[in-house]
Amino acid sequence: MTYSEQQLREANVNPATGLATDYLNLFNEAIMLFEMGMDMPDMAEELMDWQRRDYVSHFEKSGFEQKDVVVGAYQTAPVEVRAAFDDCCDKALDTFESSIQILLSSLETPVAHEELETRLAEMKELVTEMDSHIHGRVKPSETDAQSAVDALF
Repeated sequence: MTYSEQQLREANVNPATGLATDYLNLFNEAIMLFEMGMDMPDMAEELMDWQRRDYVSHFEKSGFEQKDVVVGAYQTAPVEVRAAFDDCCDKALDTFESSIQILLSSLETPVAHEELETRLAEMKELVTEMDSHIHGRVKPSETDAQSAVDALF
């Protein structure tokens, strides 16, 4: 289904990319808890509930009212935009998952604070990169375009 620009904007979807910023909430919440957990171990335990979710799963499992618009826009987004975004999201999900595990393990076995700071910086950079994809500030490279073509076959 095709949605009007007004429908997309009402669902917080960038009409040019077909992507919504609301997905970043999954990551921003984890960053907030990670930062607090570095200094207050009780807060780190809140991250035990964090679940890895791809873009579509995030919206399908959310109470977001316009999730059908968001998922539909994503599915019809330009292939090269979606492929580059998905690659970034996969990297972010891997990084967040491993970083959270390191923080949680530090509750029992001390981990250097510098390592946690480095992980936190990586997490923030990946959210910034995902945001850039959502707002169309990242131009897919030829390798991203080739990856998108390869994914079709």
